[in-house]
Amino acid sequence: MTGSHRIVSSLVLGVTVLAGAATRSALAQAQAADQELQQAKAAFEEAQTLYTKDQYADAATKFMVAFDKKPFSSFLFNAAVAFEKAKQYQTAIDTFQRYLSVDPQARDALDVKARVDSLKAALAPAPATGKAAPDKAVAPVLPAIETKGLVIIESKPAGANVYLDDTAHGLFATTPWQGSLEPKPVKLIFEAKGFKRETREINPRSDKVLELYISMSEEHFLGWIEVVSNVPGAEVFIDRQEIGALGRTPYTGHLKPGKHTLWVQRAGYETAQKDIEVEPGTATTHTINLEVNGYGTLKAAKSTEGGKLFVDGAQVCTLPCDQQLKPGDHALQVQKEGMENYTGKLTINRADVSTMDLAYSPKPGRAKAWTEAVFSAGFFVGGIVLGVKGNQIKDQINSDVKDPSKLLNSSDNRKSTGKLYYIGADVCFGLGLVTAALATWGFLESGPPSAATFKTMNMAGPAPGKLGFAPMDVPNGAGLAATGRF
Repeated sequence: MTGSHRIVSSLVLGVTVLAGAATRSALAQAQAADQELQQAKAAFEEAQTLYTKDQYADAATKFMVAFDKKPFSSFLFNAAVAFEKAKQYQTAIDTFQRYLSVDPQARDALDVKARVDSLKAALAPAPATGKAAPDKAVAPVLPAIETKGLVIIESKPAGANVYLDDTAHGLFATTPWQGSLEPKPVKLIFEAKGFKRETREINPRSDKVLELYISMSEEHFLGWIEVVSNVPGAEVFIDRQEIGALGRTPYTGHLKPGKHTLWVQRAGYETAQKDIEVEPGTATTHTINLEVNGYGTLKAAKSTEGGKLFVDGAQVCTLPCDQQLKPGDHALQVQKEGMENYTGKLTINRADVSTMDLAYSPKPGRAKAWTEAVFSAGFFVGGIVLGVKGNQIKDQINSDVKDPSKLLNSSDNRKSTGKLYYIGADVCFGLGLVTAALATWGFLESGPPSAATFKTMNMAGPAPGKLGFAPMDVPNGAGLAATGRF
C-alpha cells in the first residue's frame, strides 16, 4: 500500500470513527433522556399513590424527585399542593412561586397568585399580638385544590398545530407541548403544512403521565392554505356557510385541488368573500381584510320573547330577533299582550352590538273592573225600575185628583210609597255612578311600565388613540393581546 493510500484510509477510518462516536453519543443522550422521563413518571405515580393515602409530606418529596428528573411545571404545582395539605404552608408558598417562575404563562397563573397571597395573609402576624396566625387558621380560608396530571405531546414534524375538539375553537398549542388537561375525554387535532391532518382521542387522568407521539404522513395530493385577516379571531367558512365555521383567523389547513370560496366574518364587520384555486402540493397564503360595518345591531335576549318591536314608530320584528340599525338615536317600543309597553331610546354607533334584556310588567287584572261594571249596570237598571214605579204612582194620584168621583183621604198611603220609590231610585243611581267610576278607573288603570337594560359592545375594536387588551391562547399557557389605533 502506498503512502497516499494509507493517508486516505486513515482519514476514512477517522471520519467513520467520529461519525460512529457521534451517533452513539446522540443515541446515549436519547436513551438517558428517555430513562429520566421513565424515572420521573415512576416518581410521579408513586407520589400520587402517597397523596391518595393522605401521606402528603412524602408525596410532596416524591413530586420534587419527579421534577428533578424532568423539570415539568406540573410536578412543582403538585408538590406545592401536597406541601399545603401537609400544613407546610411556607414551603407551599415557595413552591407555588417557583411554579410561576418556571411557567409564567400557566393558564392558572392568576389563581395560583391569588392563592399565594391568601397563604401569605393567613401566615402574617396578627396586628394585636404580633404573632403569626396558627397553621389551623390557614386552610379553612382557601378554596379546594387538588393535584393534576401531565400530558406530553410530541409530533413528527415538530411545530404541528394542535386543536382541542374542534379547529373552530382556535389554536391550542404547537408541538412539542407538555401541560395539564382536565380529566375527561378530549379529541386532539394535529395539522402541519404539507402533512395530512391527524386526530387522536385521549383520556387524561389526574394521577398519570400521558405520553402521546404523532407521526404525521406527508400529503402531496392536497394543497395547503393559510387564511389571515386584519381582524384576528374572525370566523373562516369554506365553500358552505351553513355547515359552520371551520376555524378562526389565522387559519391553516388542507384543501382538495380545485376552486373554492372563502368567507371571513366577525360581528361588527362586513363579511368578506374570496374565490381561490388550490393546486396539489402547494402552499398559499390568502389575506382577507374586513371593513367595519356601516350599521349597528340590536340583539334581543330570550327575556324579550313574544314582544313586538317598534323602531322609530314602525314595527320591525317579533322578539327575539336581531335588527340592524343606522347609526344615531332611535325610539324603541315593545308591545306584548297582557304586559305594559316598554318605551325608550337607544343610541347606536357603527359596529355596535347592543343586547336588550326586558323585564315585562304585567297589566293589572280587569276582573274587578268587570264586576264593578256589572254592579253599576244593575244599579242603573234598578234605579230606572224604581223611578218608573214612582212615576206610575204619581200619575195615578194626579188622575184621581182630577176625577171628582174619587175622593182622597188621609188613609191613602200611595204618596209615601211613591216617595220611597223615588228615594230608592236616587240611591240606585248614586251607587251606579260610584261603581261606574270605579269600573272606569279599573279599565284605565296601568301598572309600572316594562323596563329594559342594554349592554353595548363595539365590535370594531378600541377607540382611536386607545389601547385594548384581550385574552389569547399561546403555546404552553395564555397571554394578553394588545390592540390599538393611533
